[in-house]
Amino acid sequence: MEMQIAFSREKFPQFWEIRDGRDLALRLEYLTNALAGEVGEAANLVKKVVRGVVYGRGDVRLEDVREQLVEEVTDVFIYLLTIAGLLGIDLEKAYFQKLEKNKRRF
Repeated sequence: MEMQIAFSREKFPQFWEIRDGRDLALRLEYLTNALAGEVGEAANLVKKVVRGVVYGRGDVRLEDVREQLVEEVTDVFIYLLTIAGLLGIDLEKAYFQKLEKNKRRF
């Protein structure tokens, strides 16, 4: 996470100049829209595979789009790290807390 934030701060310093709640809200809006777009791109690839494998209405196999899917999932991860950094979330700590909740729940 630290590496991604350092990269983002270096390449897009103006993005990290947050003066008030409005600036933060605009950054979050941008990042969550970008995150949703990347999730959509990954989902579209999976849809094409399902269409071909399950419904026999296409010839796209997972092997055909695996590299693209890796790229899209990695983009999702990058945006998630950036959002967490912007909000000051310790993602590892939050993950383990949520994992414990899920263990009790499920």
